[in-house]
Amino acid sequence: MEISTVIAKALSGSMEVLLKERQFQFGGKSLNSCFINYRTGDGEQVATYLGRELSRRFGESEVFRASDSIPAGADFERRLKKAASGCEVLLAVIGNRWLEKGENDGSRAIDDPDDWTRWEIVAAFEAGATVIPVLIDSTSRLRADQLPDDIVPLARCQYRRLRHRTVGPDLDEIADAVLIAAPKLEERVRAREEAGAAEGAAAGQGNTMENVEGTAIQARDFCNHGVVVNGDHTTTSTGTGDINQNSTVHHVAGDHNSAVNNVSGDQSIKEQNTGRADGRGRE
Repeated sequence: MEISTVIAKALSGSMEVLLKERQFQFGGKSLNSCFINYRTGDGEQVATYLGRELSRRFGESEVFRASDSIPAGADFERRLKKAASGCEVLLAVIGNRWLEKGENDGSRAIDDPDDWTRWEIVAAFEAGATVIPVLIDSTSRLRADQLPDDIVPLARCQYRRLRHRTVGPDLDEIADAVLIAAPKLEERVRAREEAGAAEGAAAGQGNTMENVEGTAIQARDFCNHGVVVNGDHTTTSTGTGDINQNSTVHHVAGDHNSAVNNVSGDQSIKEQNTGRADGRGRE
């Protein structure tokens, strides 16, 4: 079974189309770290899978694939040209039909100067990006005599291979190659992970008590040096020390092994707490 068949099954019913606006940057900075180049009719399913996996590892904003990255209604040509000339790494997905002649006129698409697949590769070379051919399964390496002059360097680029039998390790190798070609990418990925972890920690300290009436205290782990909670009718001490309070009844209790004093009137109450003091507050 070819890898395109395996990937087609994996994507069936599970692929969410990522039509989200990319945050393009100017002033010489890259738009996306990694550009996925492919030919329709030759490995587009592999390109979709590769783009999804690299997006999962590096973040969606770091990976460009035309059908996912350009939103409906946008200027397709403008966005494509900016992304191809602004990437750090271009992955050229190449299958057995990449050089095939068309059925209509018998000419090869790659020989057309306006062929988008060819144009993207030319733009990446001219911008100084690293171009990595990704050969599908047993696809042969390209030869210089098979290519138009402006993309002849593609035949000399070190390639990576993506095979259905070793798709996991092959993906790891491709991802490693991208990181080597885009050295700042790993720092950006780590920074996003740390920011996400900090957000998650902050979100975990929010109010989970919902609506309450009266006075309420919500806490996680804390050091208990004495907490006084005033409600509508009582004063409760969960720590140690003296309390002076005008109250009819004062109730102080520990974890079942505490001494309890109930005193009426205006008195000074001394809490005697012999229960455990493990710093977690009352259970």
